[in-house]
Amino acid sequence: MIVYEDIISPINIPPYDRSAVDGYAICSDAVTSASPNNPIPLILKDRTNEINCSEATSVSTGDRLPLGADAVVMIEDTYTDNIKKVVYVTRSVPKYFNVSRTGEDIRHGDIIAERGRLLRPWHIAAIAAIGLRKIKLFKPIRVGVITIGSEIRDSAEGIKVYEKGGVIDVTSKLILASLKEYRFITSKWYGIVPDDTEKIAEILQQSLMENDIVITSGGTGPGNYDVTFNALSILGKRMKVEVISRGIAMRPGRPTSIAVIDNKPIFMLSGFPVAAYIAIRVLVIPFIIKVLNIKGAEPIEIPAILTKRAVGSVGYDVFARIKAYRCGDSICAEPLAIHGSGILKTLLDSNAILHINHDLEGYDKGEKVWIQIL
Repeated sequence: MIVYEDIISPINIPPYDRSAVDGYAICSDAVTSASPNNPIPLILKDRTNEINCSEATSVSTGDRLPLGADAVVMIEDTYTDNIKKVVYVTRSVPKYFNVSRTGEDIRHGDIIAERGRLLRPWHIAAIAAIGLRKIKLFKPIRVGVITIGSEIRDSAEGIKVYEKGGVIDVTSKLILASLKEYRFITSKWYGIVPDDTEKIAEILQQSLMENDIVITSGGTGPGNYDVTFNALSILGKRMKVEVISRGIAMRPGRPTSIAVIDNKPIFMLSGFPVAAYIAIRVLVIPFIIKVLNIKGAEPIEIPAILTKRAVGSVGYDVFARIKAYRCGDSICAEPLAIHGSGILKTLLDSNAILHINHDLEGYDKGEKVWIQIL
């Protein structure tokens, strides 16, 4: 959920001075000389909305401070004579001791969440605290996902797919599950489309009409094997097509292409799961965050020490899968595999990725690097 307009508090929280502990509400000036050897007696009143400086009244955590009181003394710093209805205070306390002041938490006019902020549980709590029942949110980004490939079969068919020489559709499951992690995205799968440019163009057009962004997996490759890209020429006869990139200098994910069709982006990803996942992490999600100016959804990066050399490839941005773990007072980063677009095991074993820039040959063992937590 992304905030559409600034959420501004119309009130102070707390809306009044209130007790921060269980104890007795008192006037601090009345106990300036109090000590265990000099307990100060105060008349114990039943719970009331007002006291004077010769009186005290019992309060619980969160109770409104009675008029005339400016501090709360804890129960363990008192003892009572219930027959005389007197409470003896055995320590002095300053003004506003154990008191949560008006507006101490949230002040009138404070911005609870600014436009573009990804709402987290604490935002929801603050919105409830200031009494708002309705807020304006951006509609979720709608993403259509299409699997392309004549050899691809739905995972519902089970492992018998392998017996027939087919390939189980793993990548769309990975893409859809990855998108589901972001609460500002809704996704729809359009099934498996064979390597037929006419059929691909038809499903692309349908998904573009129903979504804000379209992602395809598979059907990418050199020359005639790039059936997804070839389908764009068919769409170009009836829609406005602008090619942003045909292939990207990144590993994994080199076949990734990007186009804009009738002002809607389409990301054409590799059918290999690791390459597709990396493209989602470093291209699709950052694109959505930037376009909507979303705050609070940025990936978390932490410093770590490499346990062995991480090999790059000059001319390519390399995204190495990393197993990060605590080693002493530091975080260690173990590169699992630099190359390979379909090695799913490296994702199973990793919990971070390392970006090796295109102008670097890599990082040496012992170097400090920044890794992105998955």
